[in-house]
Amino acid sequence: MKYLIFFTLFGFSSATFSQQIIIFEEDEVCYIEHDSSFCNPTDRDKSKFKRVFQKADFQDASKFKKVALITPPLDWGKKLSDKSKGELKFYKSSDRGFITNLSLSNLEPNHTYRLTLNGNPELDGNELLPEPVPQLPEEKYYDILTIRTDAKGAFQAKLGVYLMRGDYHVRFYVKDKSDFKIVLYHDYFRFNVK
Repeated sequence: MKYLIFFTLFGFSSATFSQQIIIFEEDEVCYIEHDSSFCNPTDRDKSKFKRVFQKADFQDASKFKKVALITPPLDWGKKLSDKSKGELKFYKSSDRGFITNLSLSNLEPNHTYRLTLNGNPELDGNELLPEPVPQLPEEKYYDILTIRTDAKGAFQAKLGVYLMRGDYHVRFYVKDKSDFKIVLYHDYFRFNVK
């Protein structure tokens, strides 16, 4: 896929705290610091979301409405280490998408993972996610981005995920791309896309 090739070319280092990434679609990813062709969408709503994302204040912790800890699954998934963890600092409501500051640590070094939003057919936002879970077609998910950890097993970025308008009550997964097993997650959390 185009975004994976672009991602691989630039890679990530331990000094990438300030990287900013907008996911317009699974194969349409804008790495702001590299100004790829995907960073200039012609779609009006996507352009507006880019402006909203760029104005987001990531320096002022009081601007973030929620902080969610990302932890290893207890009795399922794939356990890497008790030290593996992460944090989502996100806006509870934003125009055109989900805006978060993501940090992950103590994962496998120089390893590829997938970030996923996963719904539940009984909760808000499930019908707004694009893909049905295999063997559970009523449950939807969205593999939003493929990432690669640095030499210390860390990843940090400011992410904007362009989404359909509505209320979301979803899980956040970090999946090992080699076998798609979940290594970190945050249970159901809410946000709104205006």
